[in-house]
Amino acid sequence: MTTLTFGDLSFKLRPSAKRRTIGITVERDGQLTLSTPPQVPIETLEKVVNEKRLWIHSKLIEKESLNPPTPAKEYVSGESFYYLGRSYSLKLVDGVEGKPPLRLYQSRFELQREALAQGREAFIRWYGDRLSSILDTQIAALVDGLEASPRSVQVRDLGYRWGSCGHKGDLYFHWRVAMLPRTMIEYVVVHELVHLIEPHHNHAFWDRLERMVNDWCDRKRWLAQNGASYDL
Repeated sequence: MTTLTFGDLSFKLRPSAKRRTIGITVERDGQLTLSTPPQVPIETLEKVVNEKRLWIHSKLIEKESLNPPTPAKEYVSGESFYYLGRSYSLKLVDGVEGKPPLRLYQSRFELQREALAQGREAFIRWYGDRLSSILDTQIAALVDGLEASPRSVQVRDLGYRWGSCGHKGDLYFHWRVAMLPRTMIEYVVVHELVHLIEPHHNHAFWDRLERMVNDWCDRKRWLAQNGASYDL
C-alpha cells in the first residue's frame, strides 16, 4: 500500500473505484488512511489534508488518551484473558495425550506447559474457531431483515480493524472480536453487514445501521474507549 507524507502526517493510500469522495480515517493505533477515488492528484489530496489538519491532530490526541499501551501477555498462571466479554484466569497444566493445547475448562483457561512457547498462537486459533461459529449464528439471524448476504465470512488478523467488507461481498472479522461482549460482537457484525448495501460511511449507512441497532452510537463509543483492552 502506497504511503504519502504531508508535513508531519503520513497516510496509507487506499484507492477504490467505488469511492466518489476523499475520506480520512484515524486508526486505533494512530495510523492514518486516505481512502480516495482512483487517480486523485496529489495536490488535491494535500489540500484536503491541510483543511482537515486540526481535526486529524485532535483525533490523534484522543486516540492516545483512550488507548494507552497494553502490556503484552506473558502466558503465566493467574493471567486474565477475555472471552465474550468475561475475564477468565489462565492455569498452566501438564500435557495430556488427546487433549488440545488450550481449552476453557471449569471457568478458566488451561494451557499445556508444552505449548507455552506457542501460547499466543494457541489462543488465536482458539478464538478463531469459536468466533467462526458465533458469526455463523449471528449472520444467519440478521441477513433476512437486511435483504443481503455475504459471499463468504472469514476470520483473520486485521491489525487494528475489527471487521472489513470486501468489494465482492466477502466479510472479514478479526479473531479478537471473540473477546468482546456479545453486544459489541453484534455491533461489529451489523456494521459490516450494512456495508454490503452501503459501502461508505455516509448518511444512508448510518441511517440503515440505526434501524438495526438503535444504540449504535453508544456501542461505537464503548468500542473506541475500551477496545484496546481486548488483545493479547
